[in-house]
Amino acid sequence: MRNSGPLAAAGCVLALLVASGCSAPPAPTSGAAEQTKTLTVATDDEPGRPSAAQIEEYARQVKELSGGKLLIEPVWKVVGDGMDDWDQAVARGVVANHFDMAVVPVRAWDTEGVTAFAGLHAPFLVTSNSLMEKVAAPEIADELLAGLEKIGVTGLALFPESPRMLFAFGKPALKPSDFAGKTVRAARSDTTYAVLKSLGATPDDLVGGQFPDGLAAGTVAAAESSFALAGDLPEPSIATGNLILYPKINSLVVNAKVLKDLGEAERQWLKDAAAGTRRWADEALPAIADDAARFCRDGGTVVTATDAEVAAFKAAAAPVYTQLERDPGTKALIAKIRALASSEPAAAAVRPCKPGG
Repeated sequence: MRNSGPLAAAGCVLALLVASGCSAPPAPTSGAAEQTKTLTVATDDEPGRPSAAQIEEYARQVKELSGGKLLIEPVWKVVGDGMDDWDQAVARGVVANHFDMAVVPVRAWDTEGVTAFAGLHAPFLVTSNSLMEKVAAPEIADELLAGLEKIGVTGLALFPESPRMLFAFGKPALKPSDFAGKTVRAARSDTTYAVLKSLGATPDDLVGGQFPDGLAAGTVAAAESSFALAGDLPEPSIATGNLILYPKINSLVVNAKVLKDLGEAERQWLKDAAAGTRRWADEALPAIADDAARFCRDGGTVVTATDAEVAAFKAAAAPVYTQLERDPGTKALIAKIRALASSEPAAAAVRPCKPGG
């Protein structure tokens, strides 16, 4: 957190903030005009991505609610290319107070001692936009976010981003045996890696040249991604459009000490903007079928698995539930999500399509 104005420490540039947690001295509390405060929000994403749009909307709402007295400054690509565990690096940065706030995919927290979100990634459970919205709503999210307090951060909201699925290279992924002895590129997460391993894959985040090199060698079978991001893959891919593994949901978090040091009005602006951005994120979710059609228009291919093929994937992943449900909290969360899913309306079917639509 820093104050802008003539009393700010001009020499504390962002690079030093990242490296050492450097921050400017606090503004005088008496005898001086009120100064604007700026909070940094870290992410390893960059403008143009769905999570970046969430951060930009949050910054807009904080500025509007505060009348410009409190500003949010995104810090993009804080880890950069060529480094693994990028989500965890962002998470550790906000825990260590190198950044005031961060947007961290909830998949990352299970390697950092917080397992509260693991049930959200139970295989083939949260497979629709409406169910993503429900599990990100305060009725469920508040209890999950409370699990972050023990590591020194406060969760303000969950933002749904997209369903995640398999994008195969060369041939479609229609049975678990397609992954035998093969690597699937995926961001690190104990829970999501357990799901991919249950399908016979070897998950790896494949940073730098490892991804294209693996494709050239034929050792990489697929990537776990979303329609919105699959265009960034190094080769054209084939999505199994009706085989949604789990959702990507982002957590907006603030270092607990930073939050404590803010004034009451400032804390309320952050919380109100978080709630407003969650509602905005719900409305911004594109229909999965529309996303699939757009993916094909942009050069991708979508296939659909038969009922028997889907059943084979679910049977292969069933042991993951045994593992997850050893934790009573995760078991209760899965039961709650199943109850919500039972009343879900049928989503529009994803149709197979070829490059160009």
